[in-house]
Amino acid sequence: MFRISYSLIMALLVLLSTLTCQEQVEIGNISKAPEIGPEEKHFANVFKPLDGVWRGEFYIYRDQRGQTQERSQPTDLDSTLFQKLPLKLENKIRVEQTYVSKSPYFQEVRIKDMYVDESGQKQTVESYGVNKVQNGQLWCVVKKPNEKVIHRGRLEGEHTIVWQRNVCNPLRIEYFKETVKSEEYTIIGWGYYGKDDPELSPGFWFRGRYEREGSVRNQKSK
Repeated sequence: MFRISYSLIMALLVLLSTLTCQEQVEIGNISKAPEIGPEEKHFANVFKPLDGVWRGEFYIYRDQRGQTQERSQPTDLDSTLFQKLPLKLENKIRVEQTYVSKSPYFQEVRIKDMYVDESGQKQTVESYGVNKVQNGQLWCVVKKPNEKVIHRGRLEGEHTIVWQRNVCNPLRIEYFKETVKSEEYTIIGWGYYGKDDPELSPGFWFRGRYEREGSVRNQKSK
């Protein structure tokens, strides 16, 4: 009769237990840190440079030509591209972001957005979420008052993370390059929403620049 050894049974139980624990944490979960496997150890402290309080402005633009036959969903973004495009400023958001690393792989974030809406009223929106390593990838999950936004990330160079999401219904396609240095945090990106055609050039463009609270530049401006 075929017999399974005790050691094999224990190994299977450990494997099953590990898989069960990982399955219990969904990507959208922002309260529980997922288990980290050996293949993810190289991501240790990837979010650490963000720890602290950042303040600055985030700009939303629309191409005045509308969507064109130019390149769709471009990835080679830099500041010179914005100078070439006929962009119209749609809104400016004053942003305050606070990041706190709970482990080398799990970082909490609180966001306060302040802006003027279409009716001219001042609005303040508070959100919270996490940056985390899970399933061998980087994730940014933010719970806003009216939706939960999930971006998948990848490293690009020493200081930059590229964040993306692609949701079909309703259409939400976004691409952001976020670069963090000691005292400056910049964002550049684009988005497609609603009835936008993903095969054409982006309908919306974004730029942001934040400074770390307590930086020399901030102190001189007071």
